[in-house]
Amino acid sequence: MEKKKKSFNRFISTVLVLLSILFLCSSCDNITSEETDTEPEKGQIKIYCTDTDSRSLHWENAAVTASNLDDKIQQVFGLLGNISGASHKKALPDDVTIKSYIFGTEGQMIIDFSSQYMNMSIIQETLCRAAYVKTFCQLDGVIYIEFYVDGEPLKLSGIPVGLMNANDFIDIKDNVSDLNETYQVNLFMTDENGKLLQETVAFVAVDGLKPLEQVVLERLITGPGEGNSLKPVVNEKTVVNNVRTIDGICYVDLSEDFMTKPGKISDEVAVYSVVNSLCELQGITRVKLTVNGNERKNYGKVNINDFMSLKPELIAQEKAGESTGGN
Repeated sequence: MEKKKKSFNRFISTVLVLLSILFLCSSCDNITSEETDTEPEKGQIKIYCTDTDSRSLHWENAAVTASNLDDKIQQVFGLLGNISGASHKKALPDDVTIKSYIFGTEGQMIIDFSSQYMNMSIIQETLCRAAYVKTFCQLDGVIYIEFYVDGEPLKLSGIPVGLMNANDFIDIKDNVSDLNETYQVNLFMTDENGKLLQETVAFVAVDGLKPLEQVVLERLITGPGEGNSLKPVVNEKTVVNNVRTIDGICYVDLSEDFMTKPGKISDEVAVYSVVNSLCELQGITRVKLTVNGNERKNYGKVNINDFMSLKPELIAQEKAGESTGGN
């Protein structure tokens, strides 16, 4: 994946500045409002959009009639900006413009948005990314999408979002609080001594708006709950500013509250409760921690400036019981 990004970025650096394509949605064919949230027929694709309150993801089916890929991409841009259903609206706000796009090698596409993109709320921005990525990745030949803002890669809380594909988003329908999937995960907390990590099983609900990594972190921050002998390992005021997994590395940005321990626990237990819990998830081998978008050298006596991996020697041999608390 890293090789793909580097070769594509070299291609972009010479071409992106030459392109400035404005898309006039008013000239595009309307999507029939009757064909909403139903599976598309042959020759149609899902054009993703949101509800009128920008709280959930929906789609309207439309035929893409263009013959070559570049024309198909331009037609889809128009369809995304011309949602017709009375209960739906386009995912991109009116004040955000698409400055340019470029389709490079190996199925990778960059979309460059105007600076107003950064004015969106967290929910609105997440739904917008989901709508564009899930829509374009239906076209044969389009595998990855990357967002740029004013010619620079999109960053959230200082962390590059990077390449995205349709699998990064599940359908967010009806309401963001609806349960789409339940995962069994391993969380690491501690006992009254606070010197070792205690592994416990938890069942977390993923509604599609937040990635599993964020749900796991927020469940960890919530703590063991009442009637549990385990002790919290992360300050309950800690906020997950951003989390993103790229090439096996989970980049986590937490609020300043994380730097204050919740009780008499060791520095290693506090840090590796986060690291070990994330490294138990499929596809994550290392964790990089930042605080309010900035690198910190140490957490007490523990170096957190480097990439960190699972530390099994901190785990107590006996497993704690199952936890059924929500995130």
